[in-house]
Amino acid sequence: MATIIPCGPCLYDKTHQNARKWCTSCEEGLCKECEKTHKKTKTSRDHKLISIEDYCKIEDVSIHFTCSDHDKQLEWFCKSHDKPLCVVCLPTEHRSCSDVISIDVAATNARQSTAISDLQEAIEVALRNITHCINNRNTAKNDIEKQEKDIRRIIRDTRTKINDHLDKFEEKLIQTLVSASETCKSKCNTFLRQFHSEEEKLIKLKYQVLQMKEFASDLQVFLGTRQIDKLVMSEIESIKTATDSIYDYKFNLDLNSDIEKVSNGGVKEFGEIQVTEHTTKLDFKELKLEQAQMQLNVQPLSNVADIELKLITKVDIKKEQMYITGCAILPNEHLLFANYFSTELLEYSKDGNFIGSIQVSATPFAITVLDSDRIAITYGDKGFFEIFNYRTSWVEKKIETGGHCWGLSQSNGKIYVKLDQVGVFDIKGKKLCTVPAAGNFYISASKHNLFCSSYSNGNVYCYDMKGQEVWNFHDDSLRHPYSVANDRNGNVFVVGCVSRNLIIIQHDGKTYKNLLNFENCSNPSAVYYHMDKNTLLICDEKGDDCTLYKVLYT
Repeated sequence: MATIIPCGPCLYDKTHQNARKWCTSCEEGLCKECEKTHKKTKTSRDHKLISIEDYCKIEDVSIHFTCSDHDKQLEWFCKSHDKPLCVVCLPTEHRSCSDVISIDVAATNARQSTAISDLQEAIEVALRNITHCINNRNTAKNDIEKQEKDIRRIIRDTRTKINDHLDKFEEKLIQTLVSASETCKSKCNTFLRQFHSEEEKLIKLKYQVLQMKEFASDLQVFLGTRQIDKLVMSEIESIKTATDSIYDYKFNLDLNSDIEKVSNGGVKEFGEIQVTEHTTKLDFKELKLEQAQMQLNVQPLSNVADIELKLITKVDIKKEQMYITGCAILPNEHLLFANYFSTELLEYSKDGNFIGSIQVSATPFAITVLDSDRIAITYGDKGFFEIFNYRTSWVEKKIETGGHCWGLSQSNGKIYVKLDQVGVFDIKGKKLCTVPAAGNFYISASKHNLFCSSYSNGNVYCYDMKGQEVWNFHDDSLRHPYSVANDRNGNVFVVGCVSRNLIIIQHDGKTYKNLLNFENCSNPSAVYYHMDKNTLLICDEKGDDCTLYKVLYT
């Protein structure tokens, strides 16, 4: 359902009409008749009118046009304090400020200003940080679930092991019980056999005495009585002897004290779940958000003649089959080198110490840093580039380009790749557009410009983001220009492969300065500028001279 906005002037006249346009200056809706009057009135004919549908898109954007301290219209802007002012603020708090201008002048070309670009970039960085935090918590939650499953498995396995041990203990104890019982019963059976034998003998003697008494003569009875008496006495003595050796048996179970604790509840817990907390080290990327509507630079807009280089360290790369085509400085100040003769990136500390090799998908040509975890890598004639997490050595996305892809750069949340022209991709690898630009291999991007080198004609080009040429630099001192890198001011560092030098071209493309000459190494091929640290990494093809410099803006 469409939002209904009333016409402001009609409401003032206590009539009700639906607005069809919105005046961004007057901050009120206008019906068809009031729109005509608005355009005819001299004071309002230049006001910007937008449709009600467009107004609804910005209706929830909270923008205050009055001073929060004095409740007056904001009419002025102090450049020194980066603050909008009302007519009361100006004489009371900013009387001594020399750079107060009309807020209308300050807002000129606000859509194309650095501030809104910085704001968009800050939001993008914040969103990436939020995504990073969400991913981190999801990972933590998945890790908790995995740990829970692992501990459940350990508990089950422990219970199974305990059951197995108890089964073995039970089996062993039963075997011992059976063996003891059998031994005792065997002894009883031995005596039983003996007693049964004695019993048979005595019964037989008893029968003989009865027969003898019934049928024998007195002499036979006399002699027989004495003889049988000896036999009976012998049997009685034998029984007495046997009874001295018989025992009764009492079986008792003496439980192991540990087992008895378990069975009697002496062991209160199967175990204890311990949870320890440790601080999560989220690499939260900070971005300084500049609010002024004018261009604000870290370096002063000085002439390139005043720029100097100060040596920080030399990197000794000892590898065979080297062809360094790209390099980069990571946020932690580690140094990366792309060797187009191998499928590895070489990582060094800022002090020049070798850290290790990072395996990649093919022979890497160029590198650029995207954020604290990720880089982009092109693979030249292989026809693709990748978004690569160098902390986990994981390819997050592979982007097929349908042709060769060489140099690349990152600026303002976009990735610029040198194809036949320059392809522009978002930070996730989705292609946004193509910018027509001359040049061969290497490019560099700022917020508003693209810089391209052409070794075939010795030119360095500067384009705007629509592909319109801003300037074109050519000088005989720069032969076969290769890698390029720009600073915040739009000054461009370029290495000359054949002239074997490094120059810096001023942001207007009119002047330059020769910064370095390479004498005892192979041809210079790669250069990378770290804007936050004002450091410059320069490499030659064979890795004989890979050097990190501090750029001094005097």
